[in-house]
Amino acid sequence: MPVLRSIVEHYQRDCMDAGFHLDSELARRFTASLLTKRFMILTGLSGSGKTKLAQAFARWISPSQIHRADPFEPGESIPSDRIKYYVKAADRLSVEFWNTPDEANAIKVVLPRELIQEWANYITANALPDNTPARQIREGVAGTTKFSAQLNSFETHFKAAAFALLNAKTIASSHRCYEVVAVGADWTSNEQILGYLDGLDKSRYVRTRVLDLILRAQREPLLPHFLILDEMNLSHVERYFADLLSSIESGEPVHLHSAQDENGQPASPSGVPGEIKLPSNLFIIGTVNVDETTYAFSPKVLDRANVIEFRVAEAEMQGFVTHFKATNLAALNGKGAAYAEEFTKSDGNGVDLAPNEATYLESELLLFFGVLKERHNEFGYRTAKEIGAFVKNYKNLSDSSWEIRLAFDAQVNQKLLPKLHGSRAKLEPMLCALAAICFEKRESADNPAQYRLLRDLAARAIKMDNDLDPLRTRPDGTFAFPSTDAFYPSSHEKIVRMLEMVRYNGFTSFAEA
Repeated sequence: MPVLRSIVEHYQRDCMDAGFHLDSELARRFTASLLTKRFMILTGLSGSGKTKLAQAFARWISPSQIHRADPFEPGESIPSDRIKYYVKAADRLSVEFWNTPDEANAIKVVLPRELIQEWANYITANALPDNTPARQIREGVAGTTKFSAQLNSFETHFKAAAFALLNAKTIASSHRCYEVVAVGADWTSNEQILGYLDGLDKSRYVRTRVLDLILRAQREPLLPHFLILDEMNLSHVERYFADLLSSIESGEPVHLHSAQDENGQPASPSGVPGEIKLPSNLFIIGTVNVDETTYAFSPKVLDRANVIEFRVAEAEMQGFVTHFKATNLAALNGKGAAYAEEFTKSDGNGVDLAPNEATYLESELLLFFGVLKERHNEFGYRTAKEIGAFVKNYKNLSDSSWEIRLAFDAQVNQKLLPKLHGSRAKLEPMLCALAAICFEKRESADNPAQYRLLRDLAARAIKMDNDLDPLRTRPDGTFAFPSTDAFYPSSHEKIVRMLEMVRYNGFTSFAEA
């Protein structure tokens, strides 16, 4: 993890050089969120840079080329004693060979990579030349193989594949580590994400860019891969994304098909296995715009992600217009590749907190849990665990002058507030209470009396005490509780905007505020 300490500084600097303005705090929150959870949602104003931020990071941390010694790239040909085999599809588990490029006349064979490696190991151990009969190698492998004799009967395929593997040269090749996929309004099932088995030809699986990215991520476990789902709420998220949501949390594989070969064994049509486990090096980033053409996110989706809101301040717009510079994302390609492996290997838990920091985190979590529970909006174990992990990752990405207050402020904004949505009767008292505890200063993390006062303050606010109204103004028209003076400024500002909206419209949600 120490390798990642400078990642935010380098990423922000390279973005600025490429003409992409990026605030250091946003860069830190974005990076810490990805390290904490492989699923993130970016919401806010259309055209504010949500997709660009995701693209920029994916291009920046992905190497321009990778070095591989794999002869089984789709489109490659593998010579044997009599004919040439063509690689039609391949993943980390298997390779699909055709004996002719003509699909109508091709005999298709899917072989496990592990068994190809067994043949290669036997050839190497016995120093066999390439003119050794395939049958002889098959008989030798049969003594130790974990696979069936029937599968080993594809001896000419295995001999050709094994020698191709042994003779493969390490070469530099391009490798795409991200995909930007535009979600369609007609996405009503997971077929647009995971593909489907051809109903007319059971030997063919219709693959998608998303599935291909997942398979590439499996083949390159030390490289981060990014799936960017643009306009994620243009269709009902649960209809096309439920399988992936479940797999993200449970770690269980996603079922793709139940195809079998002529012997009743599981088959891999078009190189696609029957089920697939989401690799830990796959990061999913969804962008969200809210208008009359989109659907609201359910709390169970928001609960599984860090939600970062994008807004454009007047000063930022003025700076953009005055000093406009075209963005050149290509200039970011591979600039942060040195961080790729360490970023992928992160376990999501960051560095340890000091005892006083751990006490602070515990006290704040219990404070907010108690306040939210008053109106049945409390959070569960998953949220508490992920907030703790984020704070640790935030610390790891900061220098010695870091403040845990800023990290927790980010998590109130990204993890607790996004789930609040509803009518004025339901939300107004809760928003007032949250605003009160976000504004009030803390002096010590281990002072029980202080937290009793904070709970009393929240209890007064939830009963709509006018003296604690977050929108109360002074005689000069300024807010009595300005967000710039709040203990958690970004969360307080968001709560105030949500409160303004719920009083104006009678309803509010995080994404609409």
